[in-house]
Amino acid sequence: MKRVIIPMTAIAAFVLSSSGFAISNQAASTSVLSSQVSKLSVETQKLEHEVALLKKKKQHTAKKASKKTHKITSFYHENEPWSHFVTVTTTPFLGKHTLYDGEDLLYNVSSNNEDLRLLEQKQKLENEMASQGYSLDRPILQFSGEVEGELSSVGAFNGPDANNISLGTAELQMNAIASSWATAFMSLDFSGAPTSTGNREPISTIYLGRGFMTIGNLNKSPIYFSAGLMYVPFGRYANAMVSTPLTTSVGRIRTPAMLLGFKLNNGLFGSVYGFTGSQTSGANDLIKQEGVNLGFKRKLNGTDNYSLGAGWVSNIADSQGMQGTGFGTTTGQFTGFGATATGNALVHSVDAFDTHASVGVGPVTVLGEYLGALRSFSPLDLTYNGNGATPQALHTEIDYMLPFVAAKYNTSLGVSYGHTWQALGLNLPQDKYAVFLNTSIWRETVESIEYNHQTDYAAGATSFGRGATTGANIVGTGKGSDSILAEVGVYF
Repeated sequence: MKRVIIPMTAIAAFVLSSSGFAISNQAASTSVLSSQVSKLSVETQKLEHEVALLKKKKQHTAKKASKKTHKITSFYHENEPWSHFVTVTTTPFLGKHTLYDGEDLLYNVSSNNEDLRLLEQKQKLENEMASQGYSLDRPILQFSGEVEGELSSVGAFNGPDANNISLGTAELQMNAIASSWATAFMSLDFSGAPTSTGNREPISTIYLGRGFMTIGNLNKSPIYFSAGLMYVPFGRYANAMVSTPLTTSVGRIRTPAMLLGFKLNNGLFGSVYGFTGSQTSGANDLIKQEGVNLGFKRKLNGTDNYSLGAGWVSNIADSQGMQGTGFGTTTGQFTGFGATATGNALVHSVDAFDTHASVGVGPVTVLGEYLGALRSFSPLDLTYNGNGATPQALHTEIDYMLPFVAAKYNTSLGVSYGHTWQALGLNLPQDKYAVFLNTSIWRETVESIEYNHQTDYAAGATSFGRGATTGANIVGTGKGSDSILAEVGVYF
């Protein structure tokens, strides 16, 4: 509101003109008032001068502030930070909210063809940025991970059940998008395994689970290159179980490797890869083992989708389940090709084949996978009933999204059946039946429970492996075992 300043001389003139101002001694009063008016006039002029100075100062200050604000605004316009895309963040980037169960977080990106899936994520990010007028002109670091607590009662074919409360998983993942062409990924994992059989004190170490770099930009080229420690793309191993599918135990390979892959817009993708492997016999080649992978995936209406694929690897003995079977080292039995110094001195490598498919229609998802050796191991390396073993595995699964539970909780009921052939020496059952329930009661969590029943190979079936004590055969029991597992995972 504006203030109005009225000169005191005007006030005095008004007062003098009033008829009620008459006083008996008019001459004397007029002299006194004239003196007072003169004095007030001088003071008023001084006040007016001071007000004028204050106004001028205020205008000058406002002008300076305006210039300063303009400079600040110009600075932030030229160096404007991203309003939605930040340089260090948890994932995902796209969308204002994460999915309730954390399925869209970096941690839950499948580790099968992991480099390709991360490239697809980067492609979506770049496209979203371009639609908002941004470009990928600075490195971005994504963090994600999981901590799982597990309660289990695992049955045994011989001996008592193993009851345990454990830290099932603790993993921190970092994906560095260095530029539109270069990315680097690594995963730090926790190992809580006992140091040896009978020792309950865990190792409690942090180790590098995976670490690789990728050169590729799917917006510019369908071809990409990756190198480092990774799961090579042999097998898919998709499942919703708490326990591990038998196919994973037989065929999954984690090793330093180099990979050249491609991905087309029609859903076709594939790769060829090579690695040194663990085999110590034969030529000392830089790339002693190799493999190839081909797949196809497509989305239909809504969430309906299907995928299929196949792969080949030159030596399945490099799988984690064959390098270490989990048998106790005190028994003298075969505990894996990697358990002894000469365990990987194989007579010959054993190549293997994998095929898998999945179909999702409405609330139902059907999964199936088969993998197996294409030739038998030498009887000096791994046997089944006295002959060279030819390990194989099958996993089938049906998952049903429960319609009477709110969709955001992503509650599913699943059943699965697994089978192995000639895998007694790998510490695996012949059959495995499981039923399991998954839900997300709290945001970014998954609560799971599973019951499974396993049957052993027939009584009298035997297996022996390289490095085992002579005569220390692994023998089937023909028995069954039951296990219950409950798990709570927190994702970020």
